Amino acid sequence: MRPLRILGFVLGGLVVLVALLLLAVRLFVNPNDFKGRIAQTVKNSTGRELLLPGDIKLSVFPWVALELGPASLGNPPGFSATPFAAVKHIAARVKLLPLLRKQLQIGRVEIDGLDLRLYKNAQGKGNWEGFGGESSTPESPAPAGSEALPDLAALVIKDSRMSYQDMVFDHVNLDVGHLGSGLAVPIDLKLDLTASPGAAPMQFAGKVVLTPDTAKKHYRLAPVELTGTWVPGVGVAAQPWKFSVPDLSVDLAAQTLGAPAFAADFAGAHLTGSLQGSKIIDAPAMTGAFKLDPVVLRDLMSRLGMKPPATRDPRVLEKLAASGEFAYGGNAVRASKLDAQLDDSTLRGDAGLTHIDTRAMSFDLSLDHINFDRYLSRAPAQAAQAAVKAPAKPTEVPTDSLKSLLMHGTLTVGTATIAGVNLSQLHVGVDAKDGVTHIAPAKALLYGGGYSGDITLDSRGATPVMTLNQTMTGIDVAPLLMDFAKTKRLSGRGNLTTNLTAHGHDTDALTKSLSGHVAANLANGAVEGIDLWFEINRAMSLIQKQSLPTGSGSGRTKFDTFKVSADLKDGVASTKDLNIVSQNLHVTGQGTSNLATEAIDYQVKATLLNAAGANARTLADIPVTITGTMTKPTIRPDLGGLAKARVQQEVDKHKDELKQQLQNKLQGIFK
Repeated sequence: MRPLRILGFVLGGLVVLVALLLLAVRLFVNPNDFKGRIAQTVKNSTGRELLLPGDIKLSVFPWVALELGPASLGNPPGFSATPFAAVKHIAARVKLLPLLRKQLQIGRVEIDGLDLRLYKNAQGKGNWEGFGGESSTPESPAPAGSEALPDLAALVIKDSRMSYQDMVFDHVNLDVGHLGSGLAVPIDLKLDLTASPGAAPMQFAGKVVLTPDTAKKHYRLAPVELTGTWVPGVGVAAQPWKFSVPDLSVDLAAQTLGAPAFAADFAGAHLTGSLQGSKIIDAPAMTGAFKLDPVVLRDLMSRLGMKPPATRDPRVLEKLAASGEFAYGGNAVRASKLDAQLDDSTLRGDAGLTHIDTRAMSFDLSLDHINFDRYLSRAPAQAAQAAVKAPAKPTEVPTDSLKSLLMHGTLTVGTATIAGVNLSQLHVGVDAKDGVTHIAPAKALLYGGGYSGDITLDSRGATPVMTLNQTMTGIDVAPLLMDFAKTKRLSGRGNLTTNLTAHGHDTDALTKSLSGHVAANLANGAVEGIDLWFEINRAMSLIQKQSLPTGSGSGRTKFDTFKVSADLKDGVASTKDLNIVSQNLHVTGQGTSNLATEAIDYQVKATLLNAAGANARTLADIPVTITGTMTKPTIRPDLGGLAKARVQQEVDKHKDELKQQLQNKLQGIFK
């Protein structure tokens, strides 16, 4: 028993000795005496001024605890005199007994009122650069596995502020649990983010459980839960958002990242997916998948502070959903296997930015069906009423956007309605570069025929220039004109071609500057709203002083063939080869049409035939003037010319009779 008693006395003596030493340190050592040395050491190592106006407090049991504050660290030369960092209070604790065994076990570290200001000066240098100066001797690499986290009982940052340029993180509260390699560390964070001056602050809260393996440079975060609010704009209610990852792993040695699943909720929209990353340090690349559950698009726009458009069909913008895969890397981002639904239309294919900095786009998309007119801003009746009150404003050509547009891709559509025109099997290729947008080929089936087009919009100069080369073959013209222009002026089936150029900054200027050539070749139709036979009969009745025909005629002039071409100059179409042929009527002529004012002025000749075919004989050539507008034409047969034709007809008739009588007499003489 005596050895044990001796050992007890020795240990007791050591404890008393340590206690006396600690008491001596507490009584005779004033940490404030070291302020100057501490400030000079910081100055020598960082080149910055450290101010410690407050007292430094020291406690020695059961912790070696150091408390100081307030304190501030200045900016380097070339920056403002405001502190780089300031703090109201810092408290750090170290366990005493492990320290006596030369083991550093840090207890709780508390930082209260931290204010960290990060910014760049006019030369682009950050005030955080240059800590410790430059070393002429390169550091030797640390041995593998030597990196280890300090054993930290807790880290608490309270009521702090951090800023970078105009971005401010305010009311920062961070609570990190027991930190150590291999330990699951709970981390809680709350802050308010203000992205720019005057912007509404966004609340942010996060909870993460971190399990670090510093030897292998592997970090697991499971789970990750982030929540907050975002204010879309002035007068708009704050919208909640949430992002969660059940299991996130980061391997810095392999430079990989993996999140088998994630979920995000924002303003009522729910998004899920997965994410994998590679070369996350040297050249970050990400791949994954996503799925957006159906959301009412109108409601989402309202919650985001956007006013939903007053569409022609109020039932559109009711459903938006999407799924697909995505990839990011090499300054490009792309969505593949895209399957998106807007209302009852489905879009599939690939699309992306081939160069994020220049916003160069590429796509290969297919759309099953869509009626674009349903998404127009106003119904036809409303548009007509507005047009009566005031002329419609011309649509501006987005010159600046077109100059910087970089795009290459193709779009196919099963069926579509555009400006009232019904199309099927639509195929469009788009290539935009260096201010030139080229749409070709453009092909479609419409109204029993086919369409092909080549459209170019050149925005390189001061004034945009548009070129249109279009061909329609085998088209049923009546429904086309009815759907597109709401007019029934022409029917028949045939071919239409346009080769036009125009220049201007809006649709009015483009219309007024149209120049080029157009042609039409139709068969078995009618010119609606014009009954040449009826007008000629009225004129004949006037010449013969007979009663005028009753009624208003059929309102149409039928034809077997209708051929016309026109040369356009500054929006005025000049025609010299109008040719309309039917069984007993042949119309030829020339004239002009003003596409901007819709004014028309034609002089035609209506030739009356006694029959159809090669044996037909001309009964009369009647001059006709057609004026007014395209929607309200006025037809005036030339009464003088008609009278002259009637006289000539009678002369020809009597001439034939006299000729026949003379032939009969001559036959009687020579019998």
